[in-house]
Amino acid sequence: MGIYEAGKYIEVHPTFLYESICTFCIFIILTIISKNRKYKGQIALIYLILYSFARMIIEPLRTDSLMLGEIRISQLLALIILIISLILFIKRKNKM
Repeated sequence: MGIYEAGKYIEVHPTFLYESICTFCIFIILTIISKNRKYKGQIALIYLILYSFARMIIEPLRTDSLMLGEIRISQLLALIILIISLILFIKRKNKM
């Protein structure tokens, strides 16, 4: 997909489309999993894990990311959420 930025035509990825497709797929997955939910909060943790992972994959394709040095803030936040969610998911699963 192409856009004009500062008078120049540049080719960019349609990250909004990628994110929409990922979010729809996550919805389908969560709908299927919700029928076999084992504990309260399981669906929320799975959503955080899947969405954070998708965000980490899609974010490098964006051209307008907020940066902290060489690191994209959105990727860093997604990584933190992913790690915390995985830890909580594993702890809850082991308690059962």
